[in-house]
Amino acid sequence: ATCLPQLFAALARMARLVVLGMLGASHPFAVFAAAPFTLELFPKELAEERGAQCLDHSPAGYYIRVQDPQHWVVFLEGGGLCVETVDCIIRAVDSPTGSSKYWHNHTTPENNHMLTEDSPLNPFANWSHVYLPYCSGDTWLGNSKGPHLTLLGLQMSGHLILETALERLANTTAFAKATEVVLGGTSAGGIGTFHHADWFAEKVGQLAAAAGATAPRVAAFPVEGIFFPAKFPVLYPEFAVGLRQPVDDFFSDWVTGVFSPTWMHAGCLQGAKTKDFEEAHCFDISVMFEYIETPIFVLTNQFDKLMIHDMGICLSCDVKSTPTSTAGNYMRFFGQLMNQTLAHFHAARPSAGIFATSEYHHDENFNGLFRDHEKKISGVSLRSAIERWYFHGETTVLLEATCGDAAHPMPCPREATSGTGGFEGAASLRDPLVF
Repeated sequence: ATCLPQLFAALARMARLVVLGMLGASHPFAVFAAAPFTLELFPKELAEERGAQCLDHSPAGYYIRVQDPQHWVVFLEGGGLCVETVDCIIRAVDSPTGSSKYWHNHTTPENNHMLTEDSPLNPFANWSHVYLPYCSGDTWLGNSKGPHLTLLGLQMSGHLILETALERLANTTAFAKATEVVLGGTSAGGIGTFHHADWFAEKVGQLAAAAGATAPRVAAFPVEGIFFPAKFPVLYPEFAVGLRQPVDDFFSDWVTGVFSPTWMHAGCLQGAKTKDFEEAHCFDISVMFEYIETPIFVLTNQFDKLMIHDMGICLSCDVKSTPTSTAGNYMRFFGQLMNQTLAHFHAARPSAGIFATSEYHHDENFNGLFRDHEKKISGVSLRSAIERWYFHGETTVLLEATCGDAAHPMPCPREATSGTGGFEGAASLRDPLVF
């Protein structure tokens, strides 16, 4: 009797997956019953040899769920940037964002963005999933095998962790013989996805060649990784008194200075030499994007709450802010910069896909968009947008309509949209922005 609830739950899950499977069993985006994630830590000797360690020097690793052996998603966790030594120390001594000692097999990344395993909204549900927990505090760009003096002996090795993970996968699974591999990541992981897209494609090609296989098709899907829109951050206290000067190079100098040695996009570094700008600027996504050659689909919010509220220090900014208030003006100012940056992306890479909501969130809403909230822009769902772009090579640039009038575009609360119908019939909303 005690097993009946579990039995009924399993049967309900099977029935749901049978319905989802009607999407097409032969289609690589069809949904099948998912195996659980398991935690794979790097052997201590390997982690030390390759420098694939967390802030506290504990071995890094990944969670893995093997499903379709020919199709793989590698996903980089987000979690901010340690901008002060004390922040890094706190992460290292008391958090899974700084030490693998706090990772557990029973706490797995289920229902996480592109790794959601049983939703028809996620086009990657039945692929094999690899989730890399973020424990280096360096937006996945650290390239150091040893301790940092400026961080009192802590280590920043995000790039080395990713590199070691790919090699480990090639040696222990069918990863090297995959036909399609996708790199994704959110927030800090989104930054890492932008920067690593081309390197990742080259690396998995090398692993395939070593295994006697053909290089797989590779694409990148950064979620909320645009740090920063061009001409941002402009701090709200300065905006409020009429200033529009961005805080130049703060994060770029920090990443390339304190984190040094730092791994950054090789094409952008070469561009810095030929166009005579500082290499540190290559940290900025609005600068380095034009150098990416790998197919890329950008997922973002036009009004990023983290950048507006936290980094911009607009504590009064809210989805309910009035459009003509100082806070509302600041939010609209950010939205304008973001849209200008997306327009630049489209001009630089017309083949790149873009799906930009008008919601006031950082990355938390996209988790739901892959799981249980069907977002449509101009009648096109996120899943359909990805499929059109990925499978059919269609130009897919979708920016959601903003709320407010044409002169005062503002972010939209989730309840202002229809889960299945998008913005059709909503009189208070502007037409979708297009390039």
